[in-house]
Amino acid sequence: MPFDRDAPATKCTHLHRWQFRARRMSDALNITSNMNEAPSGSASPPKVGKKTGRRVFRWLGIGLSSILLGLLGWDVITFDRGTWLRDFEALEVTMAREYANLDWMVERRGVDPVKLDRDTRAALDGAFTRVQAFLALRRFVRAFQDPHFKLTRGRGPSPAPPPAAEAPEPPSPPVASCASAGYEARAVDFRFPFKKMKGFALVHEAPFPAGVTGELGVIRIAHFGEDRYLATCEQAFSAGMDERALKLAVRAKLQEALLAAIGSLRDRGAKRLLVDLTGNGGGTEWVSEAVPLFTERTLHRKEARIVSPTCDRAPLWRGEKVCSIFSDTPETTTLEGRGAWKGPLFVLTDRGTGSASEDFVAWFKDNGAATILGARTAGAGCGYVNGGGRFALREIGFDVHMPNCARFRADGTNEVEGITPDISLPLDEADEKKMTALEAALAAPRP
Repeated sequence: MPFDRDAPATKCTHLHRWQFRARRMSDALNITSNMNEAPSGSASPPKVGKKTGRRVFRWLGIGLSSILLGLLGWDVITFDRGTWLRDFEALEVTMAREYANLDWMVERRGVDPVKLDRDTRAALDGAFTRVQAFLALRRFVRAFQDPHFKLTRGRGPSPAPPPAAEAPEPPSPPVASCASAGYEARAVDFRFPFKKMKGFALVHEAPFPAGVTGELGVIRIAHFGEDRYLATCEQAFSAGMDERALKLAVRAKLQEALLAAIGSLRDRGAKRLLVDLTGNGGGTEWVSEAVPLFTERTLHRKEARIVSPTCDRAPLWRGEKVCSIFSDTPETTTLEGRGAWKGPLFVLTDRGTGSASEDFVAWFKDNGAATILGARTAGAGCGYVNGGGRFALREIGFDVHMPNCARFRADGTNEVEGITPDISLPLDEADEKKMTALEAALAAPRP
């Protein structure tokens, strides 16, 4: 009878080998222990002790390598390629229906959906482990270069689509504290070296640090998310508040603090104002309440567009022409300035200025109501309305988040392209160069 390599005896052979190795390691450890317990007055241990120590480490290395190889073997044996392919196909269907920037990426950035689909399928077909399959999906997501389109840790099954006629939401329970509601204490101090500028004096503290240097006033808005201001939340909190009531109370407190900071700058003789948004990654719709404080003008821009396709868009991945992901006609929305600040306005941005902060910048730039300084913004764009789109990758426990709204500039550009400043500043240079460039930009004639 021929020898069967897959017979159960093979497993016994492997077991005997491991038992033999374990005995060898045990013997080596016993020898080392006996050497350590030798009397202090005895002669130095023989050289064989060093060899034994090296042997121990060698066997430990072999053991760890065997464990890793075992895990890799388990991954290969249990890897289900079909599940990954089905998840990928379902992801494409969801993206075609819910990813607000998909058409822009295809038509304006030149992302080739057919090639991307073909390459990702080929990578998944050729994968033998979960690691290879995960890397293939990560390359697919990164190909869009969209900060709001990303892989995150999973939060359970994908949400079901909302019903055609939504019932009123039940009242939410009261929150126990600001911390339990998710509020955090984030840094709010200046990132730009304003404090090193000649004659700079701080006139207002957190949550919105503000100072003056000569006739220039500077105010720092580090975040547009209410949940980044724990101390303000604790001032606004009262027992019995639900999450929405608390959010609105915190927002009202933040508005009061902004007004106080602007007032302090006016009282100290500021004639020009610079709003520092560097590193401000966005937040919530609170930004639409903050914008009017910095102008007395009436501002206009197109409303954000929400995904609402009227056809099956899945054939897009086969190169077929499909309907737009938006079915609405964008309307113009208006903000009436409250005029807390009425003088010349500057806004400082960098690559960390994104999402709701880009909305702030666009309101002023598209209406010619401020001069934008610094560097191109992040290009995060609109982001998520009511949580945005989320697709659960069941096999790996990750979610793919995708923006379900898009904002377009006055020239028709999607905010995901970022907003170019009117005057660029060398924000990556030394502090002295940055301050010199800022002073020159502030002195430049305004258009």
